Amino acid sequence: MISLIMTERNNLINWKKISIYIAISFGFCWTIALIMKLAHIDYGSINSFIIIGGFYMPGPALATFIVQKYIFKEGFKQYGWRFDKKNYKWFLKTILIFLAIILLTFAVIGLFGNTHIISQFGQIDFSQENFNFQFKELLKGKLDIDKIKLPSIPSALFFILMIIEGIVAGLTVNLPFMFGEEFGWRGLMLKETQKLGFLKSNIFIGTIWGLWHLPVILMGHNYPNHPYFGIVMMCLMTIALAPIFAYVRLKTKSILGACILHGMINATAALFTLYIANANELYSSIAGWAGVIACTVLTILIYFFDKTFVENYSELEKDL
Repeated sequence: MISLIMTERNNLINWKKISIYIAISFGFCWTIALIMKLAHIDYGSINSFIIIGGFYMPGPALATFIVQKYIFKEGFKQYGWRFDKKNYKWFLKTILIFLAIILLTFAVIGLFGNTHIISQFGQIDFSQENFNFQFKELLKGKLDIDKIKLPSIPSALFFILMIIEGIVAGLTVNLPFMFGEEFGWRGLMLKETQKLGFLKSNIFIGTIWGLWHLPVILMGHNYPNHPYFGIVMMCLMTIALAPIFAYVRLKTKSILGACILHGMINATAALFTLYIANANELYSSIAGWAGVIACTVLTILIYFFDKTFVENYSELEKDL
């Protein structure tokens, strides 16, 4: 009986569309990465940021448009291409979910790192001395360190200002860049795999999302000292994040919800560089084990405290 139900579910999933989408998005983006490699454009340079932001990141959205409009000739409403003012409260709650991710990640670092249970997590350090050191390290090689004027405000206040800046950036300047990714992952991919159920759908999406980063990880993105294991780490991170992003996308009933959350997280990546002493790129951030553990905890909370959402996941927005 169970196998029959799973077969019926799988029959409702358009694997052909999913396969074509993955082939186009990966083919386009990985070709951009190959061109960068052949042109000897180093990751971290201004040219690399322009190419990745202008061409690589929009790839998933571009693939969604091609697949949906020109191959299957269908609309976009089912992929979150809408905004309902009635759901404004969930856009505000998205900010709270973002804060929960950040603070839980710091809590994990404090639990394992500051107690020296696992030293690789580093230690949370809000001292002015650590902040000044990390600030200069962050800008080393980009600016003349001797001419850098350090912020004249307490490091703890700067932390709060960076959080606020991240929220504002997620709601504004980062929005179009995040749409480039999210219209693929939480648009087409979420809707087309929804019948798999909450966990299976998001594990699948998270894996594809993580593998999509492969070329830029090898170039040095997030894990410059561990490019090969970094691919695995990225997949673990995206699998951990995927259920939370799906939750926000379906609760806001708009792709904008996922775009905003993604934009806020990306805008605050430097927090972990500035406030973690003896940091390790595989452990001490959202992109490391700390973030994986924190997001897994949040997913468990969703699973137990919003069972209706989890149980009805495959049927949400089915009328669109």
